[in-house]
Amino acid sequence: MRRVLLEDIQAGMQLAQPVYGLNGQVILNSGIELTGFHISKLLELDITYIYIQGDAQLIDPNDEAAQTARSEIVQSAHQALGEVRVGKYVQTEAVKNRILMLLDECCMHKEIQPLFTAMQQCNDYLFKHAVSGYFFATVMGISCGLEGQRLRDLGLGALLRDVGMITISRDILNKPDALSAEEMAVVKKHTEKGYEILQRNADISLSAANCALQHHERFDGSGYPRGVSESSIHDFAQIVAIADVYSSMTATTPYRKALSVYDTLAIIQKAGGAYFNPEYIQILMRNVASYPLGSVVRLNNKSRGIVHDYADELKTKPIVNLTTNAAGERVSQTVTIDMAVNPTLYIAEVS
Repeated sequence: MRRVLLEDIQAGMQLAQPVYGLNGQVILNSGIELTGFHISKLLELDITYIYIQGDAQLIDPNDEAAQTARSEIVQSAHQALGEVRVGKYVQTEAVKNRILMLLDECCMHKEIQPLFTAMQQCNDYLFKHAVSGYFFATVMGISCGLEGQRLRDLGLGALLRDVGMITISRDILNKPDALSAEEMAVVKKHTEKGYEILQRNADISLSAANCALQHHERFDGSGYPRGVSESSIHDFAQIVAIADVYSSMTATTPYRKALSVYDTLAIIQKAGGAYFNPEYIQILMRNVASYPLGSVVRLNNKSRGIVHDYADELKTKPIVNLTTNAAGERVSQTVTIDMAVNPTLYIAEVS
């Protein structure tokens, strides 16, 4: 099996892996021999590459469990990107295809597939949280200028950061009530357990394994498992730590509602310098807006509007198109408020 770029696809090639559409659905299944019609459809869908039958074997097409896990990961990634489109996150479309391609490469390793499968079977939230954290860590990595194998290592480390959880009792993982001190101590062991699991896998680098070990370490040394600080924490683990917390706080779970992007970023910013590397916080801020595009906001003068642009790189000064004025009356003509040039106005509430 080998990967072929769009411009090199030819009729007669036989698909070794399914081709997925924009919503994660299967467009062409494995085993199909491509025709000119198929190729034209791939062009319409802006598919960048496919896997065809060849010499190098990664996942066995007949390995049903591995193929199912790969499909689930891809669909979870599409779900995260769907949230991008409704305004939960912003400015990720430019790297979307690149992130999905890297994710697909991670999922193709036959030695790594059992870990994905085990995480999926362990806990549904754990699996989705892994994909979400991978997404934001990779976005941050791209912004840091990472490329090639280093970017793959970061992505793989983020995706498998919580793999040590598969060693924890299901009774503890799925407990609906607060954990006892003893149970919490057991859960904290997942960092070291995950590191041990990844270290035994020849396909996973030490940099990626360190993401599992250190993603709960904190910049001031207050984290676990070893209480190391600053430069003693691997750069990849520092990135993954922020992505992990961000994806956790903005996710809805059975036990709590998701925090808004605004509140989450405010909390992470406040923790900067203590819990997280301030430089990496700024990188997150450049990719995720406090006031997402398309969000409905209420200004301090009681007028309401919709965020449609930003006046600054960090997206802290939104440009708002008003929908109702301070008296609550609908605005009939376009009225634009630029927060950068209206210092007396500020956003009091984000919907």
